[in-house]
Amino acid sequence: MYEVLETSLATVSRSYEYQIRSIYGADFNNLKGFGCPWLLDSHHWQKGEKVLDVGGAYSELPIYIQKAYGCEIWVADDFGLDSAATEWTRGRSPKEHIAAHPEVMYVLERVGPMDKSSLPENYFDVVYSLSALEHAGGLQTPAVWRHMDRLLKPGGELLHEVDVIFPSNAGVKSLLKACAFDLLFPLLPKSFRLKHCIATPQAYLRVALGNLGTPFKHTENLSLINMALNPDILAESYRHGFYRLTRDNIKDFRYKRFGALLIHLKKVS
Repeated sequence: MYEVLETSLATVSRSYEYQIRSIYGADFNNLKGFGCPWLLDSHHWQKGEKVLDVGGAYSELPIYIQKAYGCEIWVADDFGLDSAATEWTRGRSPKEHIAAHPEVMYVLERVGPMDKSSLPENYFDVVYSLSALEHAGGLQTPAVWRHMDRLLKPGGELLHEVDVIFPSNAGVKSLLKACAFDLLFPLLPKSFRLKHCIATPQAYLRVALGNLGTPFKHTENLSLINMALNPDILAESYRHGFYRLTRDNIKDFRYKRFGALLIHLKKVS
């Protein structure tokens, strides 16, 4: 069971606040520029805490956490070595990156397949991710959350920033379909719910909490109408959108806006 400390969408006003306070990683260029300071600001970091970054790969954040707070920091990521998509290696060498940062414990595997994992269970005080969990795919989402639960100590915290697409990107009809999906979610076949759980913030949260044995409570701030019409809801910058288009050789130049779902939970049992 978990205590829900925060479930919300990233906002422009908080992004400005992080910039003004000069929190490490604050940046208007992409969603990680919000997620990084949100993560650092949301937890009371203490020396000696055991921390796991899920999907951190080449991120500088785990290195910063280790140096700034004296935490024991781990990163679980396969660096795309098992994938045919070259975008995950980003033209760099995982071996060279790992060798350059002996202060971080890198584990070359994905969170989710518990039977194949070498990560220690009931070990970590904090398990976090930034713009990573959405890449697991809907059908793998339950396994990822159950595995993170197994890795976390009682009293530990989960902090995750999950990229979510604006359903309004494709117009009013798409927005109405997404609203219907949220409304009818409990009645839909399980396989359909899982396959499309990343389609809306509330759907993803339902799946995540459901696999942690924690009740879901509807929150207005995660509604699709609020996401579409509230000007304070943060969307990823057009600059980063162009990076996505060119990196993935996409020919449709209609920019797909992404927002950030913030999930902060504390394990109570």
